[in-house]
Amino acid sequence: MIRNLLRLALLFSGVVAALACTPAVHVTGNYPVVQSTVTTGPCHSAGDQCDDSAIWIHPSDPAQTVIIGDDKSGGMAVWNLAGQEIQFIDAEKYMNNVDLRYNFPLTGAFSTGQAHTHVALVGVTNETDAGVTLYKVNPHSSPPGKLEHANGTLASSTLPLGKELVYGGCMYYSQPTGTYSFFANWKDGTVMQVQLTGGTSVAGKVVRTFDVGGQVEGCVADDVHQSFYIGEEDVGIWRYGSEPTAGDSRAQVDPVGSATGLKADVEGLTLYYRGDGGGYLIASGQSTGFDVRNVVYQRTGTNAWVGTFRVQDADETDGMDVTNLPLGPGLPHGVFVAHDASPTPSRHRLTPFDRIATALKLTMDSTWDPRCSPYGTCGGGMPHSGEAPAVGNAR
Repeated sequence: MIRNLLRLALLFSGVVAALACTPAVHVTGNYPVVQSTVTTGPCHSAGDQCDDSAIWIHPSDPAQTVIIGDDKSGGMAVWNLAGQEIQFIDAEKYMNNVDLRYNFPLTGAFSTGQAHTHVALVGVTNETDAGVTLYKVNPHSSPPGKLEHANGTLASSTLPLGKELVYGGCMYYSQPTGTYSFFANWKDGTVMQVQLTGGTSVAGKVVRTFDVGGQVEGCVADDVHQSFYIGEEDVGIWRYGSEPTAGDSRAQVDPVGSATGLKADVEGLTLYYRGDGGGYLIASGQSTGFDVRNVVYQRTGTNAWVGTFRVQDADETDGMDVTNLPLGPGLPHGVFVAHDASPTPSRHRLTPFDRIATALKLTMDSTWDPRCSPYGTCGGGMPHSGEAPAVGNAR
């Protein structure tokens, strides 16, 4: 009897030890599954109303980075890297896809009193007002990273698009011209490229319109290679040129149902930048339940397929974002942020990027810094965003 009890005790301790040592990556079927480490607080609206996210990197202390996300039934939320909500605003407006760019030329002052000549500019599609709403990120707020209306008020910071029910969107910085754009899209396949100009306020002008064909939402623009990627949800991923003069010529990166595992609906798209011009395009094949496939392609050339992975327990992933920069002890090689539809209210999962890189044998690189001016390259090793004094290129 005692011997049997000892055997049971040893067996139980072994099970506990195995659970305690759950690997960061394991393989299910044909795709490795990676473990996230942080889940943000939920969206404010019931059901699956979280959608997209953007990562804002603090100008001098990357550990104070925040995740900015929208609520499709109203509002914008900001979470710190521990997943704690630090702000929720504009709850009366139905928001959708969100993106940001650094060093936008805007003269003024933050609500905390500090003057600025350049800001990190956030754009989000505002379905309620049929426009794009623009915010600036305040690095001096307490805690840092809170959103403020770029033009002072919500109404003046929302640029009308002249077409109802705007859906997805993303931002672009043109290195050849030094200009900024916001790409807005609609479920009928329409895409408008809005050129943004600064000064004492942000203004916008439609400089290009084209039609993808079917329902679209997720998109991302490559600031170095002048490429614009968009998901036609039931069809696949398309690559266009991102300059206003690029027209409507395109190439298909990957069709739904291919050997890569890309599934409908094609939703989130994001880019992992490397300093050598390489890196990765990452897309979510939303599917249903926990069968979300995150498909990875080369950022250059014909966007050759690299591999496919899942995030453990992520359900019906929509939007996503990624950064290569170290963000502190828990995220030494950057982070991948993915929307998670379940449980509801929905939220976002943060996964250390090195877990994905290990699973798919990706090449990591922390030398690209989107905060820098000139864009992506830190002269003398110092980041500069025009927001606050930099104390070093924390990497």
